[in-house]
Amino acid sequence: MATYFGKASVAVSPVLIGHVEDLYSMAMAKIAPTDAPANEVSGSHREGPHRTSLAIPAYILAAAAVEAFVNEVFLSPLALMTLGSWPGEASHPKLSGAAKSLERLPLPKKLIRVPQLYLGRLLDQSALAYQDMLLLTDLRHELVHYKMGDKPPKAVRILAQRGIAFRVPPEQEEGGPHPWADRVSTLEGIRWAYNTACATAIALLDLVPEEKRGGLHILRRNFREIP
Repeated sequence: MATYFGKASVAVSPVLIGHVEDLYSMAMAKIAPTDAPANEVSGSHREGPHRTSLAIPAYILAAAAVEAFVNEVFLSPLALMTLGSWPGEASHPKLSGAAKSLERLPLPKKLIRVPQLYLGRLLDQSALAYQDMLLLTDLRHELVHYKMGDKPPKAVRILAQRGIAFRVPPEQEEGGPHPWADRVSTLEGIRWAYNTACATAIALLDLVPEEKRGGLHILRRNFREIP
């Protein structure tokens, strides 16, 4: 809980991202010093990621943390106090319900549209943080709607190429004997999801003019990347 302008507020985004960090610590603690990482789902031990079932909730929580962060910083009563009203009376959230419409946007669109309306500024869509956020959002969606299919979403192949998810033989890329959810169940996946959420939150805060950041620094310190 934090107090802004004499009013107590509870921020949810630090709680969610904190749980992702906890999951990473728990997964790290379970890896024995002598464990060799398994490069392929088959279990052959080569250089590659470490398996952990804690990755799946981490992906979901990391994406949820970013969405909560956007809502807290831009669409909450805190936002009206720190950033001021929107440009033009017709787009004031209390008068038009525009905030509710924005809240329903898919997260990738919300990350662009919300700061554009509030600040007249845009996230760099070519930056790695935003591109990774697209992957994380897609992965979160696929996991929440998981149907135990073999064919992986595009995000899995990209993460495998980067050593974050398990690689498989080329003939199994379109589906094979291993469920794709197992391929993303890695320690490296937790760290990637956590750092992606943190980088996105910081990039959003960096769009806010210095004179309007006020108490937002309290949220900023909750989003520190894992080296």
